[in-house]
Amino acid sequence: MPSSYQITWKGPVKPASGIGIAGREYVRALRRLGVRVTVGGKGNPITGKSPNRRRVLVYHYSPGTLNVRKERKHFETIIVNTVWETTRIPRRWVGPVNAADAVCVPSSHNQRALRNSGVRIPIYVVPHGVHAGVFRPAKKAWPSKASKTKFTFVSVFGFQHRKNPEALLRAYWEEFSDADNVRLIIKTNGYAPYENRGWILSRIRAYKARLGLRKRTAPVRIVTGRLSTGAMRHLYAKGHAFVLPTRGEGVGLPFLEAMAAGLPVIATGWGGHMDFLNKGNAFLVGYRLQPPAMSMHRAISRPFRHLFAESGQLWAEADIGSLRRQMRLAYRNPRLCRRKGMRARRDALRQSWKRAGLLMKKAVETTIRMRKKGRTHL
Repeated sequence: MPSSYQITWKGPVKPASGIGIAGREYVRALRRLGVRVTVGGKGNPITGKSPNRRRVLVYHYSPGTLNVRKERKHFETIIVNTVWETTRIPRRWVGPVNAADAVCVPSSHNQRALRNSGVRIPIYVVPHGVHAGVFRPAKKAWPSKASKTKFTFVSVFGFQHRKNPEALLRAYWEEFSDADNVRLIIKTNGYAPYENRGWILSRIRAYKARLGLRKRTAPVRIVTGRLSTGAMRHLYAKGHAFVLPTRGEGVGLPFLEAMAAGLPVIATGWGGHMDFLNKGNAFLVGYRLQPPAMSMHRAISRPFRHLFAESGQLWAEADIGSLRRQMRLAYRNPRLCRRKGMRARRDALRQSWKRAGLLMKKAVETTIRMRKKGRTHL
């Protein structure tokens, strides 16, 4: 049955980035549920309005760019949909968010960050999903005494400081040598035209030289640029474990993709991904919370200082020793990896985009009702 309201979704829906994927999938999920959704840019005129439907704006761009007074001329209900990675959102976001009627975030980690930052409007947790039918387990050979198959760690991330490539590379290089039957495949990409494959490789080589390693290290393969969904599925199929010692995630879509593909995850035990990672499906890495600026002078990738260097923000710095131990534990225990991977797959099946759409629809309809009653602030 068609909904009695109409949503205009303002946000990126075409990029291959996490926010683009999330935007596309939320819109598709809502439409499959019978909700009328149009997609518009920041400055695009509102089209397709119906006088018999309540007009709802879901704003999926940076909250700091939201002009609530302007949008109130067109929409009865305004909902911010956002994500954040540290313990507090940027201060410039708080005013625009509180001027809206509600905010949707994809994890309880985000919910806490917004409350800690002074957000007073209702906050709804609307998780991201994963297409478990696309990223599915593949038959693969496992390392054994009779096999030459290398144990393969896979990592997928944008080449930025928050993803912690420093800890990943250092732990791997220090823990494993060329005598170990292991390899690491990193799929990454830069954020500007000059941050191409050559630039990324040069940053990694310089970092390795700076560490002054005395042994012959295990191999690392770097894959850059954008890959198709099929190519990403093939990449996960090569892995025996997924590893990312991230400093902070709002969600972590690659974690969900790896889980759906039947891979156990090695990850920092803090962040939005802890809504679905646990000791049954992952190898959790110890950490300490610290201000992001403390480690930025050692960054080998883009730091995004303008986002993450505000006073009061904290994120997780993975313990190198813990990361090394968890990687070694996974390497030595293929059966444990298979068991955790099977659990990861089962857990990923519950993280569907249909579920995300249902929760988004419920959040929208609850906000409309509260708006009618004049109850949009706590």
